[in-house]
Amino acid sequence: MTLFIDLHTHSTCSDGLLPPTALLALAARRGLAAIALTDHDTVAGLPEALAHGTVTGVEVLPGIEISSGLDGVSLHILGYGFNHEHPGFLAFIERLQQARHNRNQGILERLHTLGISITNEELTQIAGDQIGRPHFARLLAQKGRAKNTQDAFARYLKRGGPAFVEHVKPQADEVISIIAEANGLAVLAHPACSDPSLEKIPALVAQMKEYGLAGIEAFYPTHSQKVCRLLQALAAQHDLLLSGGTDYHGDKHSVTPLGGNAKTLRVPLQLLHDIKQRLELNEPAHREAALSSFAAKIW
Repeated sequence: MTLFIDLHTHSTCSDGLLPPTALLALAARRGLAAIALTDHDTVAGLPEALAHGTVTGVEVLPGIEISSGLDGVSLHILGYGFNHEHPGFLAFIERLQQARHNRNQGILERLHTLGISITNEELTQIAGDQIGRPHFARLLAQKGRAKNTQDAFARYLKRGGPAFVEHVKPQADEVISIIAEANGLAVLAHPACSDPSLEKIPALVAQMKEYGLAGIEAFYPTHSQKVCRLLQALAAQHDLLLSGGTDYHGDKHSVTPLGGNAKTLRVPLQLLHDIKQRLELNEPAHREAALSSFAAKIW
């Protein structure tokens, strides 16, 4: 029996529709062997997900998705297998949250100048502590200022829209470094979303490999077979891991079901084995043992 995984999912701790427990229950019903919870700029859902994973029998790989930039290109970086209680990592996330708060306040102010009243209380009621543009879009639709969330983005929230505020993002080298500092692996998420032509991606990947990039998300719902093959070849060229997932936010917000299917994509369990093997090699104890062995051979 072939086992499948989903290494790109979101919960209500960021902009997903299901809390971590419900996400794990759904993963179990769909027969997935493992998922990575990769909420945007937060690890708030990981303790709950890890605990419930033992109940459902679905393995949980600690994850996160962080927006970043490099040479003027907006990039998303997935972190896998890191210590989600690492003090330096938590301090970095706190900084991301403050930047997110500042952006949200800017959006509120721009909406108010347009005569649209949305309050922090309304946003918190539907989003909790992790507010993002999708929550503004839902409220705009609820208030009749847009037909639906897609229309809300098109009218107000997309880049260049009257309520758009730029997201102040860290640079890719800092994101990769902080993930590594917490003993995790950094993986470039959905490259074709950052550069549909993929013209800039090879040079960016080479540069990010120098920073410590560990992998590429090749398997993704909007990646064509051609794009997937190109990304696999690029990963092989730089000795990078492969990853994949549905970017699941909930059935209403995702065209691909959790874990995918035969018509969309399926991510084999072997990819998780490869990631875990690399994580083991990155463990401090393993690095020290390797260095000791190397030193013994020299002497």
